[in-house]
Amino acid sequence: MAYWSARGIAPLLASPLLVAAVLASMPAAAQEATALDRLAPAPAGDGLSTVPSAGVSGELRTAVGLLLSYSHQPLSLRGTAPAGSVTWVGRQAILHALASVELVRRIKLDLDAPFVLDQGGASGSLGGIRVTAPSGGAKMADLQAGGRVTLLPQEGLRPAAALGLSVWLPTGDDAAFAGAGGVRYAPRVIVGAEQPGFLWSASAGGRFQEASAESLTGSEVLITAGAAVRRGPLQFGSELSVWAAAGEASALEVPGRAGAELLLTGRWSLGPLTLDAGAGPGFGRLPGTPKARIFAALGVAADVVPSARPAAPSAVVGASTKTEGGRGVARAAPPAVADFDGDSVPDAEDLCPRVIGEARRPVAAAGARPAFRRGCPPDRDDDGIYDVDDRCPDVPGISSAAADEGPGNAASRPSSAAPANAASQPTSKHGCPADTDGDGIPNAADACPYERGKPSEDRATHGCPFAVRIEGSQIVILQQVQFPTGRAEIEPESFELLTEVAAVLEEHPEIARVAVDGHTDNQGSAQANLSLSQRRALAVVAWLTAHGIDARRLEARGFGARRPLADNRTSDGRARNRRVEFQIRRRTDEGAAGWRDGPLE
Repeated sequence: MAYWSARGIAPLLASPLLVAAVLASMPAAAQEATALDRLAPAPAGDGLSTVPSAGVSGELRTAVGLLLSYSHQPLSLRGTAPAGSVTWVGRQAILHALASVELVRRIKLDLDAPFVLDQGGASGSLGGIRVTAPSGGAKMADLQAGGRVTLLPQEGLRPAAALGLSVWLPTGDDAAFAGAGGVRYAPRVIVGAEQPGFLWSASAGGRFQEASAESLTGSEVLITAGAAVRRGPLQFGSELSVWAAAGEASALEVPGRAGAELLLTGRWSLGPLTLDAGAGPGFGRLPGTPKARIFAALGVAADVVPSARPAAPSAVVGASTKTEGGRGVARAAPPAVADFDGDSVPDAEDLCPRVIGEARRPVAAAGARPAFRRGCPPDRDDDGIYDVDDRCPDVPGISSAAADEGPGNAASRPSSAAPANAASQPTSKHGCPADTDGDGIPNAADACPYERGKPSEDRATHGCPFAVRIEGSQIVILQQVQFPTGRAEIEPESFELLTEVAAVLEEHPEIARVAVDGHTDNQGSAQANLSLSQRRALAVVAWLTAHGIDARRLEARGFGARRPLADNRTSDGRARNRRVEFQIRRRTDEGAAGWRDGPLE
């Protein structure tokens, strides 16, 4: 676990003047027995990295692991002139070999064998303390053995509670900051719980050792807490450890000594295998509190005897009958009922045996489907996504990881409407109905599921664009771009229409080239109409490029009155002929990479 020590946090730091004064008043001594590292990994197989769990999940479950920790400046003290400051230990790398076994869902025993792989620093003295810098090379640290007993198993939202005890044996090199030179022990109370997608744990106790005039650390009160969220195989959380000096079992007697370390952690689970990593700051200059720490860990856990589902009980098991002679015959007690997740629903009846769920029995009217599945977390809309993770818990939806194609699949989507970057289109929220185009209208009700639109009372146009849509090789506008008579300035009333055209182009990067065609009626000279239509087309292109459309995708063409849609002899016909059209001239499978200059293909 990694910790960055913030030296300026007043509540956690002793005054430099006080440190210098206290040290100067002590007789000169050389440090001989200090177990410097403060990282205490949680037992192998627990849910967090440094905070032990309160529950025990297995009948006979074993776990092993390796945790490598690197700390930066775990022993750096500062005094006043002329003492100055000294970094006795500038780095320390420790490998923890972990093992544990869980028994009868109540007891867990664990072992931690740490090895100092590398460390280094500078020899020196501060006040009356003289320290010799540690040398490199692997060294055994103090062996730790521990265990916990779950007094109160978790039930629903009620957390589990346990008592724990760890004991460190003096197996470490006490002259190399790897051993305390005596037995240490740490009793604690632990509470915690695991819910679908979330877990937390906290402990309070102490870490005690015999007084030593040559040790830089002493007995401490210790509090730890951590929480994490789970999403599939990934877990992310934070863990905090806080300690304060207890008694006078240290060579550094500074009132108010305290320290803390905060870790940000991550875990990836792959079957029985877990990979952990973390980093975070430390606060205070209490010996053993590093300025920075990082860690990585590997763990494996497995049941020695897989939990078996109990067979259906016999009608006579546990009963007492009478023989013809009137004597009672005692029958065998019923076997223990397996309940892996501890939700009070036997595994034989639990439809979600690995997830804590509701213990009550579902009740439904005749012919109706039960509102929930016994032993599973609540799922009001019955879409297979638990309410705790469901962003739309009252409306059946899909997983955010599912293909968000709406009706049918991508292969059946019309090529004229299919965006080339469908994977980048907005996807539905987890547990919400599919909405491929992200317009807030579910695919099931959207008449245009691949084009953003607006609600409409007409089911045929519900979810479709009001004024712009793609039809074959044309971007069809259902309104006209308005210009003053005989001029090429776009009227402000058409800005909303062109904004929708720009939105369609943004949503369809596979459209690589569009021709903006200007047309007029036959009033006036042919040359004047041709010039006017060209200038109007250029005005539309300029507006679109000014509003974010790449100029390489657009070209302006003017046709004057040469391509009428209606009879120019009527006013209605002439109005229809005065128009701007958007013709799709090229599509590409390369998306934005296909917007290149050059001749059209």
